Amino acid sequence: MENTPSIPSGSRETVAEGPVSLVSKSLLECEGQTQWIAIKTSTIHRKYAKEPHDIIKEARLIASACHPNVVSILGHNIDSTRQTMSFWMPYMPSSLIALLSSNDFSPHPLISIMAADPSNPSPREQRFVLLAKSLMFQILIGVTFLHETAKIAHRDIKPSNILLTSSGRVQLIDFGISWKEGEDLAAKKNDLWVETPEKMYFEVSTGPYRAPELLFGPRNYDPFAIDSWSLGATFAEFFTSVRLFNPLDDEDFGDEQSDSDDDSPGGPSKPAEPFIIPKRLRIGDPTNRWARDSLFDSTRGEIGLAWSVFKIRGSPNETNWPSFLSLPDANKLSFINVEPVDLASILPNFPSSAQRHEVDTKTHIPPETMLPTPADLIHRFLVYEPSQRLRPSKALTHPWFTSEPPLLLPDDFPVSNIPGEVPISLSWGAKSLGEWFADVHPSGAI
Repeated sequence: MENTPSIPSGSRETVAEGPVSLVSKSLLECEGQTQWIAIKTSTIHRKYAKEPHDIIKEARLIASACHPNVVSILGHNIDSTRQTMSFWMPYMPSSLIALLSSNDFSPHPLISIMAADPSNPSPREQRFVLLAKSLMFQILIGVTFLHETAKIAHRDIKPSNILLTSSGRVQLIDFGISWKEGEDLAAKKNDLWVETPEKMYFEVSTGPYRAPELLFGPRNYDPFAIDSWSLGATFAEFFTSVRLFNPLDDEDFGDEQSDSDDDSPGGPSKPAEPFIIPKRLRIGDPTNRWARDSLFDSTRGEIGLAWSVFKIRGSPNETNWPSFLSLPDANKLSFINVEPVDLASILPNFPSSAQRHEVDTKTHIPPETMLPTPADLIHRFLVYEPSQRLRPSKALTHPWFTSEPPLLLPDDFPVSNIPGEVPISLSWGAKSLGEWFADVHPSGAI
């Protein structure tokens, strides 16, 4: 990591501001060249830092993980007066969460006149599958590199931590709560919060993407299995409902989600719809926005999240989650016994062409043979027993990625980083991935 003596001095525009850091956008001039950069700044004073978030560890881990699907650090600076650290990265024009929030990113038209034909997918459906497969495959390439080569568990995989370049290349960001396997104390000596295998943080991951074991107080667990669950929850979001809401109404979006949820065992009684448009909102109103529902609901705290997971994946028992009772807080709460639901029934944006294969998504012991459908892929990540979850390296061989349409990768993706024997293309229909991406998400803004 380049040790730049001073932070870039150009004017800045705030991109994101959270409880632990500030991200701003600026122009960097270097040797006559200019480029847009994102500057992340956070405190390095333990009194003001939010445990376990650690910008010192984050910069160290990113610098050790050089890969086309992992963000790179261009420079860093420590302000000893303000007790802050900043590092800067290439600015990415978009994010997965922005793409998921587009009503154009769906296999279904907003207004459907006739039922889709699974044997003859529409151009819109083909475009959706093309983009979904490419993005999921790239995410898996990046996470496989982190796990297998860099020995890093990200522990905060979610759509907002997956950025996209204009060519459609995935960039994984935000390593502030990540874990690196096999590090000795000397390597961590400057970290704000030193974590050891005997005393790991369970206060990691975000809301609906948190693996269920984290909700029951473990201090020693498999951090790589945490990523597998988060991948399943993230990939499921490609296929959940897209909801219209008005951001000017503080309660509007939350109320609408609550109205559609059913706390009774077995989940919602009404079938899920690809698009949810409240009666009082108009599609053409420029103040309205679209947002993708998450698979699980974390709006009611950790207990509510656990219940949300159980309603979909079933109550834990000795068969589906043998190690559950060994978790420290497993016996502190009891829930109504519920059966799992079929994932396809609550993921209305599944493409019709992917519904030709019957997949039992209720089991937590998936069969050895994988089927070429995203339901099979997602289901294998969302298994209770951590040791039985699909690993990203194995997921790269999933047959869905070799089915039609072809697997399209960015035209600037290094061939040497493409794993295995999966056939890939750099264009389809005479257009690159970046061009297909621009069709769905032309604004290019986060």
